[in-house]
Amino acid sequence: MDIKGRKSPLEWKKIFTSNEFEEKYKYLENDLGCNYSKDKTIFKIWAPTADSVVLNLYTKGSNDEKNNKKINSYSMLQEERGVWSICIEKDLKDLYYTYTIVANGEENETNDINAKASGVNGIRSMIVDLKETNPKGWENDKRPDIPIEQRIIYELHIKDFSYNKNSGIDEKYRGKYLAFTQKETTLEGDKNYPTGIDYIKNLGITYIHLLPFYDFGSIDEASKKDNFNWGYDPVNYNVPEGSYSTNAYDGKVRIKEVKEMIKALHNEGIGVIMDVVYNHTFNINSNFNRTVPYYYYRIDKDGNFSNGSACGNETASDNIMYRKYMIDSILYWAKEYHIDGFRFDLMGLHDIETMNKIREALDKEFGKGKILIYGEPWCAGETAMKDNSISTTKENLYLLDENISAFCDVIRDLIKGDVFIEKSCGYVNGNISSDLSKYLNKVWNNEKIQNFSAKFPKQFINYVSAHDNLTLWDKLVITNNKEPNFSIYDDELVNQNMLASSIVFTTCGIPFFQAGEEFARTKQGDENSYKSSASINALDWERTKEFKNLVNYYKELIKIRKKLPILCNQDNTYVDKAKIIEENGAIIIYLDKSEICKQDYDKICLVYNSKDCENKITLSSENWKLLFNNNICTIVENNLFIKNKNMCILTKK
Repeated sequence: MDIKGRKSPLEWKKIFTSNEFEEKYKYLENDLGCNYSKDKTIFKIWAPTADSVVLNLYTKGSNDEKNNKKINSYSMLQEERGVWSICIEKDLKDLYYTYTIVANGEENETNDINAKASGVNGIRSMIVDLKETNPKGWENDKRPDIPIEQRIIYELHIKDFSYNKNSGIDEKYRGKYLAFTQKETTLEGDKNYPTGIDYIKNLGITYIHLLPFYDFGSIDEASKKDNFNWGYDPVNYNVPEGSYSTNAYDGKVRIKEVKEMIKALHNEGIGVIMDVVYNHTFNINSNFNRTVPYYYYRIDKDGNFSNGSACGNETASDNIMYRKYMIDSILYWAKEYHIDGFRFDLMGLHDIETMNKIREALDKEFGKGKILIYGEPWCAGETAMKDNSISTTKENLYLLDENISAFCDVIRDLIKGDVFIEKSCGYVNGNISSDLSKYLNKVWNNEKIQNFSAKFPKQFINYVSAHDNLTLWDKLVITNNKEPNFSIYDDELVNQNMLASSIVFTTCGIPFFQAGEEFARTKQGDENSYKSSASINALDWERTKEFKNLVNYYKELIKIRKKLPILCNQDNTYVDKAKIIEENGAIIIYLDKSEICKQDYDKICLVYNSKDCENKITLSSENWKLLFNNNICTIVENNLFIKNKNMCILTKK
């Protein structure tokens, strides 16, 4: 098997997917990258197709910085299994490095795919002593112990959180990691309206899902312009993004500030979920492709880069060394940064075996199911995955470990309408004939759901809005024909918003919602704001005051959710019997708890009223008591009168 010299993409594909290549060149040790000590630093890189590899040392992270100079270059030695290495017996701390690799007939200088730090824009990798990046008290930082029944996820973009002046965050921290460390911030100095981390704490959520904060390529970290991007364009997977730090040039600063952010959230009892995008890279001219051309990407039958991500490429989780890379990277973030969970972008582009091995590795290190894993169970296009690999899509979820969850687009669209059809309506905004009741009947009675084959309720991530597509409020504005007035308070839409959220929070599974959904967040109808202005994307904290009744409603929903573990029904053992009835535009759900379910009430009744007027519901029996939303309901004997577009919870011992 000849693995040297120039070859076509299809020739490389044939080599890389062969058992012979895998057996000869797989390298499963955990010492790749830069391993620093004061006396020496060992560099190792897996580059089996390389003709030569040279280590370059620099004083700075880019050519544009003052006092930048190349210190030296060293030829590296090829070892077994495609590894190249060199040991430099000097103290190299805080220097920067690259590799010059000759492979496939080309010479390329590249940063290290295994780097843990980098300079500005990730151009050069950095040699650091990670102990120096630990903030004070980091050794005592502990993950919050959050029972599975109380998992409530709040999706947030780091810049969105504090960019707006009305966030109350100091200007120097706005849009930065350190915004999360600032306490006692308020809206216009009014203590009745906290902002920032105090607001999140008061809201009651238990996890923050942060959009990507690894090093991504769409933002120029050296620019003073106010650029914005969601960050789904990876460059250095194991390095934090520099644009969110107070100094993008010193690679240690961003590491320390991420840790400070996480520690601040942990101190408030809030877990941190990292949004990870291992399914594609920023572009094909990546450090991966300059290191081992064509290995880390899927090649289609025509010899082109497969594009199941719709971003120009897709990575090959079913190749053993990229699978190992993913596992090692996840473990690194969990260990070094104390990350509490991972959300996988386009999880359908990863094979089932890889996802289960990631779960296995985290369970071995931290305990079964302790670190959350969930993702998008779909692709954005056709994939060139190996024939013997199985994609982690909705149809294949039953093959996953039970502690891997997935976004449920079925309930999302039934509640508010198809996200890809702007005027499409769901149960809360005009489509009373929605199949929501049939869906809920299957969920609560553990029946198979078409095109969503999860085994247990805890694998369902229930939601009606996320960063993708219209915000919930904008969807309601458009489907009710009230655009362009996206920013104006509207009682009708608030009621629809409340009903939508109440279904999410009272359906078995894990509730998830986009930051600001609870105060009618609007992006003025922008349904794909990934690179729109920061002002469009930023949270408008003024709306927490204008929509305070909606904020308070979410707070109460979260409180009641935590009191009723039956609403999680994590593995179908919390419900003894479930009965779902559809009556006159309302859905009534009767739940009898099992002996395993530890809560104060034996029987729960959930009522959702989608009608635009008060509804009369005949209950199954008398003696029901209102537990939630009693200000919009009355009970007379066994008749419930519930106001328009509302939900209530009733209980019985």
